[in-house]
Amino acid sequence: MSRIRGTNTKIDLKMNKMLEEIRFKHEMYPKMFGHPDFIIPTKKIAIFCDGDFWHGYRYYEKKRLAKKFWRDKIERNMNRDIKVSRKLRSEGWSVLRCWEHDINRNPEKCMRKIMRKIQNRERHRF
Repeated sequence: MSRIRGTNTKIDLKMNKMLEEIRFKHEMYPKMFGHPDFIIPTKKIAIFCDGDFWHGYRYYEKKRLAKKFWRDKIERNMNRDIKVSRKLRSEGWSVLRCWEHDINRNPEKCMRKIMRKIQNRERHRF
């Protein structure tokens, strides 16, 4: 576990490059509640890049993990993600969560999601 990085992961760096391409001012790893991977402060958008394993992508459809430790860890992560998203939304932030497999295999899908959110925030001033 000590070798698992929380910052500057491959998916974070790939997302950073995608955000630079759309030329919206963004911050990487802002010091704020929930520790989003990125924020677009002018639009109040928080972006999380969630690893498929660690954040439980299709967790309940998969075969249960053998070790209770890992089941507990992933379920805690999933519950924390829900609480963080709710709190940020209650503070006026729009929260986007992009899955690792989408960032790697379908980055256009993530970019469409981000652009839609930006356009939506422009239409509905917060």
